[in-house]
Amino acid sequence: MDPRITRRTGALLLLLLWFLTVGSGSFGLLRVGAALSATTTTLGTQQQLSSEVLPPVADATQTATTAPPPTIRGAAAILINMDDGRVLFENNADAQRSIASTTKIMTGILALETIPLDRVIKASQKATDAGESEIWLEPGEELTAENLMYALMVRSANDAAVALAESSAGSLEAFVKAMNAKAVELGLTNTHFANPHGLEAKGHYSSARDLATLARYAMQNEEFRKMVATEKARIPWPGREYDRVLENRNSLIGSVSFVTGIKTGYTGKAGFCLVGSGARDGVSLVSVILGEEHKDDVNADSVALLEYGFSLYRQVNLMEEDVPVAELDIPYHFGEKLTLSTDRALVRTVFAADPITKTISAQEQLTLPVDEGQALGKVTFEVAGVVTGEVDLVATRSIEAPTLRVKLSYIWDRMMNWIGKAT
Repeated sequence: MDPRITRRTGALLLLLLWFLTVGSGSFGLLRVGAALSATTTTLGTQQQLSSEVLPPVADATQTATTAPPPTIRGAAAILINMDDGRVLFENNADAQRSIASTTKIMTGILALETIPLDRVIKASQKATDAGESEIWLEPGEELTAENLMYALMVRSANDAAVALAESSAGSLEAFVKAMNAKAVELGLTNTHFANPHGLEAKGHYSSARDLATLARYAMQNEEFRKMVATEKARIPWPGREYDRVLENRNSLIGSVSFVTGIKTGYTGKAGFCLVGSGARDGVSLVSVILGEEHKDDVNADSVALLEYGFSLYRQVNLMEEDVPVAELDIPYHFGEKLTLSTDRALVRTVFAADPITKTISAQEQLTLPVDEGQALGKVTFEVAGVVTGEVDLVATRSIEAPTLRVKLSYIWDRMMNWIGKAT
């Protein structure tokens, strides 16, 4: 038998089998550019096309510094990332120390979690007798919880601390018990409270690490963040023709652009203390310094520590917009490819030493019709194993559903190509 007839017969049989078994347009051939890995792994309806670890400084628009950390004059200190809790600097961070009015971070967040801001609170004799830093509450004076919270967190008022504590738990003793229960809940292993204001008392202490953990928790509360970032507040002064004007004891608020809080403290035993916070270029930090000898020093050291923390991060252009990344074979379009491009740019601020993993995946089977801009894949970026962002891969043009004529034309082209190779 003529070999050409055999080949043609085989081609026709193959054509018939192919036409009977192929569906309405699903097609499983996928190809990506030479830069991508040839190995693919099925991920549900998608395939992972490639995964690579980017160089440490790839696409960096802001290179991280290699400068050493600043010299901190306090007895204990720590610096952490507010978002993930990463420790960036520490010195004697677990030592149990007097913490003065930084205590009010716990008082403030507990009050916010247990008292409606519009509750009217009547000051007790015990509250007005608190002493030292205060807003001069008088017995029976009524203010809202919100006003007392500003007095607590902005002015560091001890009388406001007692009034809030009594309103929250019914008594000072019950509130202190709640403070210690919250400390256990948050895993503060070197912390114990004896009062809500921070005046020296037996069994009242914490550590730099515990205060950083507590501050990070408290800063998740929107009202708390707003209050500790307030430079000046006004609250009523019943019986007088003018309001109380409260200026923040944290003089860095309003004077250093990136500082966002949080709480100062001072007693003769504790020294000058400052739980600070700052945000810049997508990085949010918490610093704690305990036991400085001078207020100016604790302020300067806090700023230096925060600036050092910012320097450990870099802003990276992970992906540009409209970048061709992958190509898919188009069903019933012999030899034609559909290009997938990124639909947007992606910029992230990342810790300088962390690896960045870039993974590209796309739809396992392309089904027609396809609209221009339709998402058919994605590029995923992970930093230290955590997804930091994703960019969709979209079709760069529209493709209509195949007509019978298009299908037959495609089958013919495939058959002729096969025959040509066979001969």
